[in-house]
Amino acid sequence: MLEFVVPGLFQPLRLWRSDFAFEPAAPGILRLCAGARRVAVPVRGLENTLFAALGHCADDELPIAYYRYCLDFGVSPTEPLVCADPVWMRSGIDQVTLNATLPTPDHAAATQLQALLNAHLAQDGLRLVSQHPQRWYLLGSALTGETAPRTVPLSQALGQSVFALLPQQNRRYWHRLLNEIQMLLHDNPHGINALWLWGVSDCAQPPGLTPRWDSVIGNSVTAQTLALAANVPYQAATALAQTDYASGKHLVILEDLALPALGDNPTVWQTALDALQTAWFEPALAYARNGQVTLSSADGCEWHCQPPAAWQFWQPRLASWAQLLESA
Repeated sequence: MLEFVVPGLFQPLRLWRSDFAFEPAAPGILRLCAGARRVAVPVRGLENTLFAALGHCADDELPIAYYRYCLDFGVSPTEPLVCADPVWMRSGIDQVTLNATLPTPDHAAATQLQALLNAHLAQDGLRLVSQHPQRWYLLGSALTGETAPRTVPLSQALGQSVFALLPQQNRRYWHRLLNEIQMLLHDNPHGINALWLWGVSDCAQPPGLTPRWDSVIGNSVTAQTLALAANVPYQAATALAQTDYASGKHLVILEDLALPALGDNPTVWQTALDALQTAWFEPALAYARNGQVTLSSADGCEWHCQPPAAWQFWQPRLASWAQLLESA
């Protein structure tokens, strides 16, 4: 069985169809979803959707920092921690927006900026570390107990106004700290003017999750992190043909549409969708005929692809975007 999670697949289409009369060309997806059964999911957002599928309580902080740190460093953390990823925020007349495109500092820039910030953070018993220059972590005792913030995943904040998405719980402390970090970063030449905190974790391994797949397939840090959290093999692949999916249940995470969806760029989005159709969705049609495919864009629902009735096997079946978006 194949479970596809494709953030950015459905989210922008209602607006694009209304404003631009944009009609995606995606016969592979429309064939997959012909007669599909819609099932509501009680969470939205990529990481929330994935961890909820593993039995993580939707009301609890996602322990992303723990698992991603293990992925990056190859060992478990020894202090409470949170992902503290470098970002760029744009100030407007009445809002501050998180840029959808993330900065790409090299190791030298990351080391320089972390040294600058750590000299200030030391007074709070906090410090920044990283193994990858685009994935930073903030460590310290303030990240546990009553002082720990409640956070929003970075993927849900990209391209959004940030005021309602900043850390909650002990807000005054964390907002002050983030403002101080912004002041220290304001004139650096590396395209970084803030850090986004998300995925607070204790240094102890989080409570066990319940694996529901035999492997996680994808080509992203998210897919690798989830495979580690689920304690299942990770298959790095850019096409279904590169994977071992003949038996068992496999999760496929495809993030190619997320950035063009956030950037409000239908042309780039369509190009990315064309590639996904060829590499993934068209080869998956054989599984859909047996009811062995589900599809989600992490937007609060998933589609369970249904096999045609025996008397309809000869009829080509296509869903329509209007049907899918009306039900979404």
